[in-house]
Amino acid sequence: MRYFLVIIYLSIGFSLASQEEVKIYSERQGGDVFIFADNPALIPMTIDLKLNLTNMDTDFGGNKGMFVIPPQAERFEITKATPNVQQGRTGLSLESFIYTGDVKSEHDNDYLYQLPFEKGATYIVSQGYNGKFSHQGENAIDFALEVGEKVYAARGGIVYKTVKKNKKSCRNSSCQQYNNFITIYHEDGTFSEYSHLTYNGVSVKAGDKVKAGELIGYSGNTGWSSGPHLHFVVYRYNKKGERITLKTKFETKKKKGIYLKENKSYSK
Repeated sequence: MRYFLVIIYLSIGFSLASQEEVKIYSERQGGDVFIFADNPALIPMTIDLKLNLTNMDTDFGGNKGMFVIPPQAERFEITKATPNVQQGRTGLSLESFIYTGDVKSEHDNDYLYQLPFEKGATYIVSQGYNGKFSHQGENAIDFALEVGEKVYAARGGIVYKTVKKNKKSCRNSSCQQYNNFITIYHEDGTFSEYSHLTYNGVSVKAGDKVKAGELIGYSGNTGWSSGPHLHFVVYRYNKKGERITLKTKFETKKKKGIYLKENKSYSK
């Protein structure tokens, strides 16, 4: 049997960490071709795979699908392609798109987030969902914390990325690159981000597992900011690779399961 194999690798990522260098490769074993992935990232990655097959069948019964690659996986088997003819040409080519996190998981819309500040404290929401200053089209919340005040995890997860070395801020988007932040990945495929932290105001590192209510950093005034505050947003990537921000329910001192509103004060 004459065997012809072409592998085409195309990766388009939607990640804060430059796609983490997820690697997709093939190995021939006899007449079969195995497709593997290495994922060095600290969180799962999703591969949208399309195969162009010549006289071959896959073990998942199709030529395209989405596959979740576990964190820090090596030689994770995505699929096996097997010839379906005894003689003649067989081969395949592939295209792959890499999405950050597990985009196949279902977001828990009823999860109760903790307020991201100290127990017993009260803060005002200075800008709410779709706010006029910088939240247009974004479901994000600004809490009026001062520089150096403690920031706590609103939900447990794995610390995905942190930046803490910036000192600069201004009132327009040109300063967005100077933002200090913490990004945490959650078990339902969502991320939470805590932004505008003070210089060296991060007390966790990538790979740390944190619990809800755990101290993670200190508020500040870095990046695109009009003054000291904590910017909090929860988001996920959909199956088109688009970043979707989400409204979240909080537990406060007086109520559970509420959406926070702009210019209202809330106590933990």
